[in-house]
Amino acid sequence: MTRRGSAQRAWTTAEIDRLRDMAGRIPVREICRNLKRSRKSVEHAAARLGLSLRCCRTRLVWCDECATWRSALDRDGRCRVCRMREQLAGREAACAEALAAMTPEQRAVYAESEALRATRRFDARPRPAKRESCPMSRYERDKAQAEYLLDLEKWEYRRLKLPYDAAKTRLRRMREVTGTNPRKK
Repeated sequence: MTRRGSAQRAWTTAEIDRLRDMAGRIPVREICRNLKRSRKSVEHAAARLGLSLRCCRTRLVWCDECATWRSALDRDGRCRVCRMREQLAGREAACAEALAAMTPEQRAVYAESEALRATRRFDARPRPAKRESCPMSRYERDKAQAEYLLDLEKWEYRRLKLPYDAAKTRLRRMREVTGTNPRKK
């Protein structure tokens, strides 16, 4: 409803297209600023067009190393998955060095003791699946995407954590066989 005597400005097709593009992605305040329209005018036009102005805000951050959205980054700008990959590679390298440093007799003792141990199977949880894109609002779609990315991060971390823990235990056993402990020097 306009004040008596005030001029109404009709919505152009370009403005309507821009509103359709921005609705649900950009907060209403920004839409009003970009279109140079009042909040009521934007809300009324969106209601006429059947658009939702609700905007999903996530706290996901971009990890440059793995090129994925993650929940958090450390001071170096790396996510916990990238950090775990590096730690796993370091642990595997330490296992290779410890195995190379063993004498043939120590390797035989280690191989016998490892053969007697039952190996645990790694977690066989399937990779999280994306939610099907049935007709839903942009808000719901963005929220589902953010939840999927968080689930995927947890899954990737768990897939790296299990072999890391196994390598850590292997290294400890190798050091027990050789009688070396780098912390007790």
